[in-house]
Amino acid sequence: MSLFGSRQPTPVQVRWQDGEPVEFQRRPMRRGPRYLITDVRERWIEESPWPFPSPMPVGGDQLRCWRVLARSAGEPQAPAREFVLRMRAGPGVWDLVRVAD
Repeated sequence: MSLFGSRQPTPVQVRWQDGEPVEFQRRPMRRGPRYLITDVRERWIEESPWPFPSPMPVGGDQLRCWRVLARSAGEPQAPAREFVLRMRAGPGVWDLVRVAD
């Protein structure tokens, strides 16, 4: 058992529209629940230090983050829950950082 298992962010696939996330789904589960984003509460940028030599500017990678309210597409009557989505550098690599219950 890995000590860090629970600390790993969940990889998610995000549908993007006009510069904002609108829907996400856990990867690689093809038929996992889809979540529709109903509200964007907050946006910020986190600096992630690089642990290896990199052509990136000093200060490391920039991670764009969104705190959103989303509800499962399969249960539209369920209350929306809060999630944090984080986009890492690269061609759309997304993490689901935290699920608040």
